[in-house]
Amino acid sequence: MRCGDKLVMVGDSMAAVRAYCGRPAVVQHGVKVSATTERVGSRGVSQSHTVGAAVPVETWTYNRGPKKLLITIRFVDGSVVKVKTLSEYGY
Repeated sequence: MRCGDKLVMVGDSMAAVRAYCGRPAVVQHGVKVSATTERVGSRGVSQSHTVGAAVPVETWTYNRGPKKLLITIRFVDGSVVKVKTLSEYGY
């Protein structure tokens, strides 16, 4: 997504996107649970141990006006992971 002369890209921080594009029209908050299973134990005896972490997820929607399509930017743990152009126009 282009905001002025800046291009929003995967890996950009929330602060950078806000500086480039301003405040989004809509912000959706969520949590992504990430789990890792580790094997622990001594010889001949092993057990599985699952470690989980809650990672913050936000989706920002930008409304760029009635003649332009809406854009969403998804952040995981404060960094852009996806920029998507929606199939509906702004308002």
